[in-house]
Amino acid sequence: MLEHHSKPSGLPLILAALPEYHHVFHQLSHNPQLLKASLPFNPERVPIDELRERAWEAVEPRHAAQQQVWADAFGAARSRGLGSEELAQVAQAAAAGRVATLLIESGRQIGGTLDRASGGIEVASLRNPDVDDLLDDLGELVETMGGEVVVVPADRMPVDTGLAATFRY
Repeated sequence: MLEHHSKPSGLPLILAALPEYHHVFHQLSHNPQLLKASLPFNPERVPIDELRERAWEAVEPRHAAQQQVWADAFGAARSRGLGSEELAQVAQAAAAGRVATLLIESGRQIGGTLDRASGGIEVASLRNPDVDDLLDDLGELVETMGGEVVVVPADRMPVDTGLAATFRY
């Protein structure tokens, strides 16, 4: 499990098993992704939708805490001149490989074109079939340059522009 799933994905692992197995499993496991929160029932006896809902209840506090860490890191970086929520500035930093973390607001789209080499942008209407979503294009560019891209719900975004970038330098 650790080698084939947890290490490559980095995703949290939730134990769903009868309660009598939890203590032993947690003692024996060396998986850093294993959450302390567990699901104390046989997962084969629960409808998949209920299993998904109960798993989310176990993961959501950790997920919310991580989103707060990203937001706080952005605030600290911006105060030192190493972060921005300005689309043009973030695009140029992304093209230069300077973006370490890019937060993108879930559901937000900004129409336009991105020059991946220079970071130049042109804002345009998404109604035009030749126009892409700049946030999506920026996310792809940041990932290509080795940065991390995180989609964040609107109510957890630290700014209201749709994006927040933390720079490497």
